[in-house]
Amino acid sequence: MQRIVTVTTYITLSLALLLAMPAMAKNPLTKPKLAVIIDDLGYDLMPRDIAKLPAAISISVIPFTEFDTAVALTALSQHREILLHLPMQSPPGAPQESYVLTLDMSKLEMQEAVQEALYRVPHAIAVNNHMGSLLTQHSEPMHWIMELLHDRQLGFIDSRTTVNTVAQKIAKQHGLPNNRRHVFLDHYLNEAFISDQLELAVTLAEKRGIAVVIAHPFPITLDTLQKALPELQQRVDLVPISQAFLP
Repeated sequence: MQRIVTVTTYITLSLALLLAMPAMAKNPLTKPKLAVIIDDLGYDLMPRDIAKLPAAISISVIPFTEFDTAVALTALSQHREILLHLPMQSPPGAPQESYVLTLDMSKLEMQEAVQEALYRVPHAIAVNNHMGSLLTQHSEPMHWIMELLHDRQLGFIDSRTTVNTVAQKIAKQHGLPNNRRHVFLDHYLNEAFISDQLELAVTLAEKRGIAVVIAHPFPITLDTLQKALPELQQRVDLVPISQAFLP
């Protein structure tokens, strides 16, 4: 009887330890994720300073610019993920691109325009809006765009040029991989400000698990990123935009 009790106790304890082991193994120290997009490319050839940055930094190309396709192909050769930086209508008085999606377009006109833009920026895996503070407030054109992107199996990042945007909400409704911009890095062009914005992005990533940063190809931005990233990458995982998508 004593031996039976001992063996039973041993089996019970062993099972308890085995069940506990996976639970202990499920707590690796994972770093938050930071995704950085360099916007507004295509007016010039790919800036050389971008080549100095990690391949995890994604780029977004404005279509129908002089070097749109060339920049996309250069990014591909650098193993970077590519977004189409799709111009959308801003409020009256704001700057507009010569090629822009507008509220007076029909569904067919808008979807054909998006398809032409995607042709100009090959290998794009997602779209983010360029400007668009007016258009992104309107549900109907956003549905037309997201319907097409869903058919093309592309993602969408809401640049959030207005707090009244409905773009990400509608992207979710269409089942697109999606996220939003959390921090604009360089609307003031000095190193101290850009560094502060990077710190804000890391803080948000630590709170949320992930943060998306949009920056621009200004020399001071690229230089500040190059200097700051080695230290920041001790605190966050720098990831391409596809690893920042939400379902």
